[in-house]
Amino acid sequence: MSVGYRGPAMATPSTSKKIQRVQQSGVTRRVGQRRPLGFPAAVVAIIVVGLVLVWFARDARINVDGDRPRANQDKWYEAYGLYICDSYQANPPAPAESNDISTRGNGLIDVFPFSDATAGDNATLGKFFSSIGLKVTTDGITTADGTKYEAGDECGVGKKKTDKTVVKLFVWPPQASDKTKPEVITDDFGDVRIDEDKGAYALALVPESTDQIDLPGSVSNLADPEASVPATTSAPATTVPGETTVAPETTAAPAETTVAPTTTAPKATTTTAKG
Repeated sequence: MSVGYRGPAMATPSTSKKIQRVQQSGVTRRVGQRRPLGFPAAVVAIIVVGLVLVWFARDARINVDGDRPRANQDKWYEAYGLYICDSYQANPPAPAESNDISTRGNGLIDVFPFSDATAGDNATLGKFFSSIGLKVTTDGITTADGTKYEAGDECGVGKKKTDKTVVKLFVWPPQASDKTKPEVITDDFGDVRIDEDKGAYALALVPESTDQIDLPGSVSNLADPEASVPATTSAPATTVPGETTVAPETTAAPAETTVAPTTTAPKATTTTAKG
């Protein structure tokens, strides 16, 4: 028996509701309605504003500070010491002529740049070494008075005695203590830049295994640098940009007059012979 055609199947009420829900879930706006752009626009605006503020903050910092130390503005002080084997040597004396990066005999490096030649990236230890007549290479150290400390010189006594010695530069950040691990530099000592106020530097001839030494004793002078200048140190000639070099005044001691003592000759005695 053949079955006749019954026409399209009729959807049940439950099926119709499911179709409507699917159709409605895919449509979030009416025809002609604009997409909501407020939230994405706000996110983009926040990102842009943040980037602009970061740029302005960086630019302001650079313009205010510049490359420090700045010429004719900054006055920095650094502790310094020459360390040989296991102890610090005497502080270098003030040089005969003043320089922008020099010392006044108190174990401090005075960093007073008066020109771009000694400011910013040009404020280096090499300028200080030249000021005090110090010659430094990886082979050794020669002081202004001709004293030489050479790599390979013996250090230590007894079982600790060794000739495996090298030149090193120890660098500490500001407010360091003897427990602070220093940065250790083994070459190009003169190129080391002075980039912070109140740091500490120690040029040393030590056994090659040495990676930490005590801070220079002059670190204590950083608390009041001007008060630590030796009273017996005569001030060198001072050069002020655009002005004539002014030599320190010298007070000559008054000449003393020596008075010869008065000598009284004894009276001659006359003897009269008796007749």
